[in-house]
Amino acid sequence: MEAQNNPEFWNLAAGKKHSTHPLDLERLTRALPRDSVILDFGCGEGRLCRELVDRGFMNVLGIDFSPAMIRIAREQVPEAGFIATDSERLPCGDESIDAILLFAVLTCIADDAAQKKLLAEFRRVLRPGGLLLVSDYPLQTDPRNLTRYEEFKVELGGYGRFRLPDGATLRHHPREWFGELLEGFSVEESVELDAKTMNGNPARILQLWARR
Repeated sequence: MEAQNNPEFWNLAAGKKHSTHPLDLERLTRALPRDSVILDFGCGEGRLCRELVDRGFMNVLGIDFSPAMIRIAREQVPEAGFIATDSERLPCGDESIDAILLFAVLTCIADDAAQKKLLAEFRRVLRPGGLLLVSDYPLQTDPRNLTRYEEFKVELGGYGRFRLPDGATLRHHPREWFGELLEGFSVEESVELDAKTMNGNPARILQLWARR
């Protein structure tokens, strides 16, 4: 997908780098019937799809722009459906999805307009009242992150963007940006949690439960 950057990097990362953002399956199970159509956008190797299938959800779809990630996901979670796509338009009909998971994906999209375009697609495919669960990184406060925010803010066009030594351009977000990005959704709750980055560093994450 054009909104996501560094496709070569993510294909090479397949099988090596993993998101560890936790999914509150108990809450999700209370919120959704088992026959709900659930889309995990930016599914990577299918970790969340595996958790959903194991919990009894029967209509799970994972989408990722990395063919290498999708190949692994299909092997690990044959019960779910998976699509590799670089299209800006999701391969889903209007109002056809009950819930969307967006875990550690916004951090991979450095451009404001690209993020907004993606959220507009989510509004198109979600049914009225459909659930959007976002899990991502607000601006961190530790010295390592503060240093690289300053280092790259001019080159990459904004505070919070940075480049990893192995080539990926990533982004952390001011908290107010999440509110702007989710305009048109009703945010039911935001939850702060401790997690780790794909490189194993401790981080604070924000999870937002929202409805279309």
